[in-house]
Amino acid sequence: MRDKYLIDANVFMTAHRQLYPFDLVPSFWEQLVEKASNRIVIIEAIEKEIRKGQDLLVEWYERERANFRVLGIPGPEVIQAYRVIIKSINANGQYKPSAKREFASSADSWLCAYGLALGETIVTLEKYEADIKKKVKIPNVCREFGIEYIDLLQFMREIGIRL
Repeated sequence: MRDKYLIDANVFMTAHRQLYPFDLVPSFWEQLVEKASNRIVIIEAIEKEIRKGQDLLVEWYERERANFRVLGIPGPEVIQAYRVIIKSINANGQYKPSAKREFASSADSWLCAYGLALGETIVTLEKYEADIKKKVKIPNVCREFGIEYIDLLQFMREIGIRL
C-alpha cells in the first residue's frame, strides 16, 4: 500500500464537475476525506489551480483543507528535481517549444518534481501519449523518470472508496 498520494488538480475538478458531483454522489467526497485525508498531498501550485474556481469545489476544499497535507515552498530536493526534469524536457526534440514553455511554468511540472524528489505516487487523469508534441503530459514525464502514477479509479481502489 502506498503511503502518500500527490493529487493533480484535474482529479478534484473532474470528479466534482463530471463524475461525482457533490449533490449526486456525496459519499465519494465523504469517503475521500475519511479514508485518504492523511495520505493526500496537495502542493501549493495545485492548490492555486483548485482555488481559481468559484464553485462548490472551492468551498469543499477550504472546509476540508486541514485534512490534507499541503506543501508550500519547495525544498532544495524538489527544486533540484524540477531542474532535472525541465532540462530533460528542453533537450527532448519530441515536444514543440511552446509545449516546453507551458510545462515549465505549469503546476504539472512541480507536481512531477515533488513526485521525483519525494518518491510519492501522482494521481492524475491524464493519459500517456507516446507521440504527443503539443503538450508535455504528467504520465510521459513519470515514465521517463520512473515516477509512479495512477488514475482516479486505481486511487479509489487503493484507499477503499466504494460507491
